[in-house]
Amino acid sequence: MAQEESRCEPSEINVAAAISRAGPGRKLRPVSGTCFGVPSRDMEPCVGAAFRRCLFLVLLCLCSVAVANAQVQQPQLFLTFDYHMTPDQVAASHGRYVFVWGDSAKLTSTFVKNSPNTLLSAYFPYARDQDQTKGLAYWHAKHPDWVAYRCDGLTPAYFPGDTNVPLNILNSSVVQWQIAQFSKLRPGLGAVALDNFQFENKLSVCGAHDASGRFIQKYSGGLDEASFANGRIDWLETVSNALHKRNIKVVVNHIPDLSKDGDDPASPLVQRLVGAVDGIVDEHAQDALHDVNKGELLAKLMSYAQSRGKWMYLIYQYQGNSAELTESAMANYLTMAGPMTAIYIPVKNTVSGQEPGLHGFDRTIGKPCGSAVRRDGAVLRVFNQGIAIFALANRASGTIVIPNGYQTVDGHNAGTALHLNGGQGRILYTTKSNGCAFY
Repeated sequence: MAQEESRCEPSEINVAAAISRAGPGRKLRPVSGTCFGVPSRDMEPCVGAAFRRCLFLVLLCLCSVAVANAQVQQPQLFLTFDYHMTPDQVAASHGRYVFVWGDSAKLTSTFVKNSPNTLLSAYFPYARDQDQTKGLAYWHAKHPDWVAYRCDGLTPAYFPGDTNVPLNILNSSVVQWQIAQFSKLRPGLGAVALDNFQFENKLSVCGAHDASGRFIQKYSGGLDEASFANGRIDWLETVSNALHKRNIKVVVNHIPDLSKDGDDPASPLVQRLVGAVDGIVDEHAQDALHDVNKGELLAKLMSYAQSRGKWMYLIYQYQGNSAELTESAMANYLTMAGPMTAIYIPVKNTVSGQEPGLHGFDRTIGKPCGSAVRRDGAVLRVFNQGIAIFALANRASGTIVIPNGYQTVDGHNAGTALHLNGGQGRILYTTKSNGCAFY
């Protein structure tokens, strides 16, 4: 998808001008704007030996500004599977979706013909055999040392609800076999979608048997264990490096708030995760509607991923699919959206594989005029064709004043006072040529 040419604007931070004025032994004069939320006037002078460190920070800011300026029309959409869709629906989509998590073979050629820029992926559970027809007996006969067990050495570390055999991804033979499987993509696919990649040991994986049948314990089986988390990242980096050499992208389903550290971008684990992949799916984005901490965490991770040139795909799933819930979810997404983000809302709860149920809120709201701001317990973000407002979950119900001239999705005058409860969002639209002038 085409993006605007990145440029430095004085309204944010004119890094290019700042660099031209600075040099070893000279001060870096403050310019207007912020860098990762730090006012430019508070930036340390670049003097002597500190110049290189300051220059690094300036270049990091430049990267952030470039991402901020390379904005695209929102909302951007993606699909979580497509097996309930018809060829006619795909043909009519014409590039509506930027990504398909788990494309079905029957629709690949139609997507390629009608939406050639849509990234299509093949689905794999990251640490389980994808083929459910091969049960435990098969693996005991073929590769008994490839199966991952709990600490009793007898119970396979199955994922709840399925019979896919869990694999010992510490075994290098397993990893090479997986890479070979991941690489067998049919024409038209450009990525693998690796499901259920988490840092915590929710399946109580403990070890595996060696070739002689002796059980070798690697982990305690506890939920939070540094060696387990590092082992997952080691595996991901190995697999990603191999697939990238084959021009195959890697997207993982990783729910950030399940991690012990909350997936803070300052964590080396998170930095390695983001560095290894091309995109991250969060299938619990709906938690941001009622959990302020989740919302802040998600915004921080999305900002970091954007600064590293990586995609974030958010799934909001909840009981039912009312217009009010959908508007709130879309508003929450829009306050955080960037050039490499997209949203999917199932028609009903966790039912995927079909076109999203958006109640008209897939209508373009244009490009963001800037970052989101907080006001009166809510997060507001202005776009050149509208505004997205999300009331924080811990906010008491109340009124938010907005300028006159906005309309609801069905064309009614929105007025100048919006009553919002905590966790509720609104999306309003304008027909003015430049909605950025509202604020």
